[in-house]
Amino acid sequence: MYLLRFGAGIVQRVVQIMVRRRKEMRWAATCLAELESNAGAVLPEGARKKVLTSYSIYLPMVIDAFAAVRGRSTSEGERTRMLQYFICSTTFDNFTDEGELTEGELNDIAYASEQFLPRTPQERMFLQSHIALKDFVEDKLHYEEITRSLYQAQVNSNRQTDPDLTDEELYSITIGKGAFAVLLCNFYMDDLGISNNWQRCWYLLGGIIQLTNDLFDTFKDLQAGIQTLPTRMKDADQLYQTFLKMVDELAGEISALPVPEERKQKFLLNMMAICSFGDMALHQFRSIQQTYGVMPDLRTLPRKALIIDMEKAGNIWHCMRFTYRRCRQASH
Repeated sequence: MYLLRFGAGIVQRVVQIMVRRRKEMRWAATCLAELESNAGAVLPEGARKKVLTSYSIYLPMVIDAFAAVRGRSTSEGERTRMLQYFICSTTFDNFTDEGELTEGELNDIAYASEQFLPRTPQERMFLQSHIALKDFVEDKLHYEEITRSLYQAQVNSNRQTDPDLTDEELYSITIGKGAFAVLLCNFYMDDLGISNNWQRCWYLLGGIIQLTNDLFDTFKDLQAGIQTLPTRMKDADQLYQTFLKMVDELAGEISALPVPEERKQKFLLNMMAICSFGDMALHQFRSIQQTYGVMPDLRTLPRKALIIDMEKAGNIWHCMRFTYRRCRQASH
């Protein structure tokens, strides 16, 4: 009976996400054009595409889940703020990754926004959304603490080409960059989750998403000389245990949320489905390690060995099996 319910729930959720994503892509394109018009600026095509793609994936998979576990749907205001969030994250990534702003200018545009004089369309778009989000947030003191932690992690990420970067520093940059970025979204919800359980859910999910993204980007990062936990991996089993520890902590925080059990179980399914991508990617790297007896130098492997193919039937089945087992485990 549980297997049937789980199967029906998965199918329903996949259909919801697919339909919702197309709808949100259209809505976001219209809303972004309005924001550009208001700012008197147009994002470069690459940045615009990244904003729309990221938003249309993230909103149905993450934001809708956090709204549903609270017993409601995502509001119009939340949709707008999440779009503004991705405008900020995309443009700020470009400022840091492309070296468009000095460290002093990065600090000024983030923390002296009202005095910063924008020179480019991306700077104008960042300021517009950054100030609007900051004005919305009620707990400004805590919000600034999180933004400063994220800011430092993003600035420190420039060191990921430094061979002297320690494993501990790399872990702190990786988890911090993802965890604090996702935690910010908590402040943009209509009903701020102020308990430690809510905030830990956002934080842990962010770390898991960042590690998963790095796993999927392993080949690209190797070519670019960027150090990540996967590119520096010496033991896939050890990295897998690190990943599982975060997943276990997330499941534990979900079990402690002050919501009805039915909503909690649906939320768990949504979160474990997201975690399944990381588990599936690590399964591929652990298989490589088992084949060679030790983890080989990843730079010596062909591209095909390092690319995670989400369309393979075996990978889809792995994700479904992982999600089922985690949800089944929690129901006992």
